[in-house]
Amino acid sequence: MTKLIIAGVLVIIGIIVLSQTLYKVDETEQVLVTRFGDVKSVHRTAGLRAKVPFVDTVVRFDRRLLRIDADPESMRDSKKENLVIDSYARYRILDPVQFRKTLISEENAFSRLGDIVNSTLREQIALRTRPEIIGARAIVIDGIPLEDEEGLAVFESTETRTALLAEVLEGVRLRVIASETTRSDLVPSDMAGGETFNVTLPQLILDRDNLDRDSDLKTGADTSDIRVVSGLESEIEGFDIVVKLWSPATRTVTLEVQDGETASEGDSFTLQFFVERDDPLGIEIIDVRIKRADFPDSVTPSIFTRMRAERNRIATKFRAEGDEQDLVIRAEANKTREVILADADKESNLLRGEGEADAIRILAESLEQDPEFFSFRRSLEAYQRILNTGTTVILSADADLFQFLDSSGASPGAAP
Repeated sequence: MTKLIIAGVLVIIGIIVLSQTLYKVDETEQVLVTRFGDVKSVHRTAGLRAKVPFVDTVVRFDRRLLRIDADPESMRDSKKENLVIDSYARYRILDPVQFRKTLISEENAFSRLGDIVNSTLREQIALRTRPEIIGARAIVIDGIPLEDEEGLAVFESTETRTALLAEVLEGVRLRVIASETTRSDLVPSDMAGGETFNVTLPQLILDRDNLDRDSDLKTGADTSDIRVVSGLESEIEGFDIVVKLWSPATRTVTLEVQDGETASEGDSFTLQFFVERDDPLGIEIIDVRIKRADFPDSVTPSIFTRMRAERNRIATKFRAEGDEQDLVIRAEANKTREVILADADKESNLLRGEGEADAIRILAESLEQDPEFFSFRRSLEAYQRILNTGTTVILSADADLFQFLDSSGASPGAAP
């Protein structure tokens, strides 16, 4: 019995030790094995691995594309109008060791990279107008905006949004592999426009226009990679300087006071440039996208009011056009009706006149043939109109009717 208990305990201990020794690397993962905080091995291929039990720790990172949904932020365009920009970026962990060292976890990466994406977006959006950000523009023909059937402006798509996202992607990639640095300095002596002076930078700057990871970003840098972000300002008037020359061998940048400007000794200026990070983040930015560019909530009611007013204007316009067409159609219908009635009345009068003329002609011809018979027939027609059932007529004895009845053999007293 004791042997069975000991055997059972040994089996349990073996299972525990085995579970702490063996671990599985999934094909969607890359794994770091650390010992007392130091990285001992990196595994990027799927399979079953072994480690020192109870000493080594397995840290897992995703190999797939990861997404950063940055919080929507209000940003100003080139016309100082606010837009709420909702964006996202996708990245991949290239170096899990460096990623763990600088960002520690995917949660920290979400916050850090979200700030980088939003700051780069804010910088680029400040250089563009709202139509350029949206990627559409109103169609204008001969200076007149084109409208659809509802009276709304017709827009066409442009490549400006694609260009914006390309600039943002380059900026984010640059900030991932490089550190943005500023250097403030003083003008060495009083200088007039056109004069130059040199400033030595602490380290080599990076080529911000070439972000290929396989190239040396230190060799392609030129004057465009150094920016003057704040000009010189004296107490009386401000002036500007421009970058004229960059010498990588001596890390010297040559600056020139612009024509028509004057710099006094002791005036300050600030340069902006990128240098290589001491601790790279170990990631690759795949793309950056804008999900939504909308107005801030504070101006939404006024926008809806303006939209409602525009819709009311369009509805009023349509109603006025409908009323105008109604009047035109009614006037045309009344005109057509009057013409038809006049033509019909004319035709009926013609036919009636022709009929009456024929009747008079026939009657005249009949009268010419037997005037006495026609006179008698007219008398009968007159009697027929005035005599009907229940009618009592008193006639004189020499009336034409009695004479006619008497001539036909009837008794005069038999009159109805």
